[in-house]
Amino acid sequence: MYTISKHHFKLIYFFSVLVFISLSFQCTNEESGNQTPPEKVVPVTPKAEYTDEEAGEWEEIKSNHLPKIKIDNKSKKENIEIHVEGIFSEQHYIERIGIMDENKQDLAGKSLKKNEKPEVTLSLDPIPENPKVKVYVKCNLHDLWTRPLVVPKKN
Repeated sequence: MYTISKHHFKLIYFFSVLVFISLSFQCTNEESGNQTPPEKVVPVTPKAEYTDEEAGEWEEIKSNHLPKIKIDNKSKKENIEIHVEGIFSEQHYIERIGIMDENKQDLAGKSLKKNEKPEVTLSLDPIPENPKVKVYVKCNLHDLWTRPLVVPKKN
């Protein structure tokens, strides 16, 4: 039978304690969130509004959030149809669709419910021919999206 000398016993005990301390330290760091970050994260400053030309961090989803506009310049009521073609849900939805002037004041608009289809028909009489007037869509997750209200020429 093999017997362990006091010297070997002390070495085994010493290494066992080191392994235990090492594992304990590693577990403590993981639980407390003191992990080394893989890369430094650069924060993104949100824009006041997003457009087709300036979609910022939302470039990949802009086609799902930009308002589509149809104008009937012959009518005085319900003459501006606006809709959004994205797929929305209880957690991701359009909160409001409207038209604002250059001072960001509502000229017309409608608030929507969570599961409501993102389409409205608004009335403006006369329809302003100001390039600073914009149609807007407010998404609960992806901020404010705008597109200029361009009035078609009358025939």
